[in-house]
Amino acid sequence: MRVMLPKAGARTHIAVSPYNPILTGFGYSTGSPTEAGLIIDGTTLAEWVMRVTQIPPERIVILGQSLGTAVSTAVALHFAEPSSELIPLEARELKPYRKPTAFAGVVLVAPFSSLPSLMLTYRIGGLLPVLLPLRPFPYIAEMLTSRMVDKWLSAERLAAYYRAFDASSLLHPEGGRTTTGSLQVIHSIRDMDIPYHQTEMICRRIFGEGAEPGVYEGKEREDRVKCIDGSHGPVVQEIKEAGRPTVRFDIVEYGGQSR
Repeated sequence: MRVMLPKAGARTHIAVSPYNPILTGFGYSTGSPTEAGLIIDGTTLAEWVMRVTQIPPERIVILGQSLGTAVSTAVALHFAEPSSELIPLEARELKPYRKPTAFAGVVLVAPFSSLPSLMLTYRIGGLLPVLLPLRPFPYIAEMLTSRMVDKWLSAERLAAYYRAFDASSLLHPEGGRTTTGSLQVIHSIRDMDIPYHQTEMICRRIFGEGAEPGVYEGKEREDRVKCIDGSHGPVVQEIKEAGRPTVRFDIVEYGGQSR
């Protein structure tokens, strides 16, 4: 972990957890990277920041990019709803807090709905499809993706994170007005590795806009939100619902995995 201290008078600290060297299985770290292991690493970092540096969660923003968005999503859900079964048992057993805890906000840059959904839509270099030709054959696609050990169900976890604010008044104590836990999702139209359609899928999953073939099945909410559509170019959508965190989607023109 790397902690960047501010200049005199500043009030911003940055705790960085890059894949190298502290995450399990990356860089000089021992072990093999697993979904549960990376979630434990992320949870441990957040817990360290709160307990050792004494920075309260309402002053902490969790930021993740690419694979880091999956870790950040799981960490945010783990603190908001410690008992959620969408978190691996190994991570749940840590129980860093006895009560639900929300951070100031969560920012996700170039996220993906889930690893199976990403593989079903992934194109090498943005051109050559990997499993996309199998989408018309859901049985075969499901047979292959079901063999994935780590699925990183980010869209499911974000939907659960969003709903967690209904279940606990501890997450919005000021007369029911949510002041923490905001979610911002940023994606570039030019991203050739993780297409921006993944962010559209995340929006649909959070706000119950029916099913995503080959990815998840669900009923449409009667009061569903019409989700963001980047097919016509850059667009911004901000959603505010009573008692729940503000959610903002930004589909932008430029950007990518390493730019």
